Amino acid sequence: MEKPRNFVVSNVELNWARLTTPQSPFGTSQYEIQIATEDTTQAEELIANHIAMKEKDGKWVASLKRKEFKANGESNGKVRVVDGNKQPLDASTIGNGSVGNIILFQMPYDRAGRQGIMSSLTAVQVTDLVEFSGSNSVDFEMVGGMEPVAATSVKEDADDLF
Repeated sequence: MEKPRNFVVSNVELNWARLTTPQSPFGTSQYEIQIATEDTTQAEELIANHIAMKEKDGKWVASLKRKEFKANGESNGKVRVVDGNKQPLDASTIGNGSVGNIILFQMPYDRAGRQGIMSSLTAVQVTDLVEFSGSNSVDFEMVGGMEPVAATSVKEDADDLF
């Protein structure tokens, strides 16, 4: 690839969408979504277009990211998220297993002796929404009563331990 381009990835499974608030898992603040496909031919096409697909549990997956800030410190803007009719969609409603399309901005780079293709997540179109239904009320189930165990005595004097 010689020139910057927008690349459309069509009909992929959407998982782990973190598009409302940037995350900083490794010190770089970024938006992120994971795409997946079971179609090996589609995975090979994505690999040929500089998307790092990895096989995991019978699917091909890749994490796509957009840094919150450009190299010069300016805001990179949020990822645009729309529904099948190109209407704005609340990104927090995207649950694992949703299906959609992705737009990536890609451009070649050659800096400090390193060369490659940079990809930046630009937009997500959700065509089949599986609504996120997370809950803050996760708790343990009751498993029955348990009797406290009597504590054993511990010697305080370290000399007695050896």
